[in-house]
Amino acid sequence: MDTKVALITGGTSGIGLATTKKFLDEGYKVWAIGADKSKFEKVSEQLHNSDNLTLKQIDVTDKKAVELLVNEMVQEYQKIDVVVNSAGILADHKDLVDADLANIERTIQINLLGTIYVDKFVGKVMKQQGYGTIINIGSIDGVMANHESVAYHASKGGVHMVTKALARELSPFGIRVLCVAPGWVDTGMVPPKARKFGEQLMMSHKLISAAELANTVYLMTLPEAAAINGSIVMADDGYASFKGMGILDIK
Repeated sequence: MDTKVALITGGTSGIGLATTKKFLDEGYKVWAIGADKSKFEKVSEQLHNSDNLTLKQIDVTDKKAVELLVNEMVQEYQKIDVVVNSAGILADHKDLVDADLANIERTIQINLLGTIYVDKFVGKVMKQQGYGTIINIGSIDGVMANHESVAYHASKGGVHMVTKALARELSPFGIRVLCVAPGWVDTGMVPPKARKFGEQLMMSHKLISAAELANTVYLMTLPEAAAINGSIVMADDGYASFKGMGILDIK
């Protein structure tokens, strides 16, 4: 059986790490990108030093480094089956008028431009091979405004529209492009004092686990999901359905 190959950005922490584990468990060769090499040894241990895992230190905002990495993968495997763009940061929690412009720019560079760079170079490979699945990680903040910063909303809204536009471009070549948009996920990005508030916004009254999100991402790569293309898949436990108003027990 032909081994499948996945590239996962932000693959050494949070949603990305859980996604890396999921694809390894499903028998993929996984290249996981992380900006902080100091995490690599611990990540490797967590993933049982899998022979199918390759860790690479890359800043997704470095477009030349991204291009070289994609070329290296193709030289190694002659293909890329799946890419998951999970690299992302939260901007400072400040009103726009008080925010630092450098922080805003960095948020958009990583979350949006980083996704565009990876999609560009992997998309070119997939177009040549005639198949592949690109999954961008968006957010409920790409759909509706809440307490997060303008920068984060702008970056994730951009990711959603990149997904739709790129799906239109690449679908004639056998490639699916879609976006998984999480609600509140239980990662280090959720401040402890905000956790209880976030739990109240979920239909299950708990934060979504990173593993649950990874399972959703993997499901979108299966042949059974072939009809899903150019879509924003809401993995938010109902948050956007009731506009994050919480669930009231009125019985």
